[in-house]
Amino acid sequence: MSVVRVLVEDVELVPGELVLPPGEAHHLRVRRVSLGDRVVVLDGRGREARGILVARDRVAIEEVTENLEREPAVILTLYLGLLKGEKMDLVVQKVTELGVARLVPLLSRRCVPRPRPSRVERWRAIARDALKQCGGTVLPRIDPPVPLEEVVLEGEGWVLWEGEKERTLPRVASGWKVALAVGPEGGWEEWEVELLEAKGFVPATLGPRILRSETAAIVGMGILLWSTGRGKG
Repeated sequence: MSVVRVLVEDVELVPGELVLPPGEAHHLRVRRVSLGDRVVVLDGRGREARGILVARDRVAIEEVTENLEREPAVILTLYLGLLKGEKMDLVVQKVTELGVARLVPLLSRRCVPRPRPSRVERWRAIARDALKQCGGTVLPRIDPPVPLEEVVLEGEGWVLWEGEKERTLPRVASGWKVALAVGPEGGWEEWEVELLEAKGFVPATLGPRILRSETAAIVGMGILLWSTGRGKG
């Protein structure tokens, strides 16, 4: 059986006995981890600890290391027009697996209504589960939805838009911070693209086919990850 990973945030990982949050203790029970089995504990900030389950909610940590080898070499941010229900859940899961550092849901002209705060917490829970599954060590930051006008670009930015016919995402990303903006299911209005351009985003296309927003977000982030040379590992 592979070693099960748990995530414990806001805790300094040090050798010794660690009490797990109820949700993570339950996760170990669901995964049928027995007393004496080895467990990996993540802090979501790049550190992971190896230890042994000594009680249903306690791990005896033996070794703590910083492991960023499975993280992208650049900081990736996804700005995404709000999608309905499971579509947003899917994007959160997949871009966490890809190594996105931050996801910012956008309130744009054609997006779905503003979700309840519980929805944001659901996205964060999905990200936590995805991080444990994929072998990553840094938990992405998921912001509450913000209006498009409040976007502040740091580094290199690209906006996917069906109105752009020639320029594609870069083969080699030049910045150490790279952002991608993807519209909601109804797409961008032209003035929104112009607004993003004024903020420093460059319009780009993924080709002649019309992709769903969730597909465009996942594919676009994958291309940017590849263009960075991905990686340290």
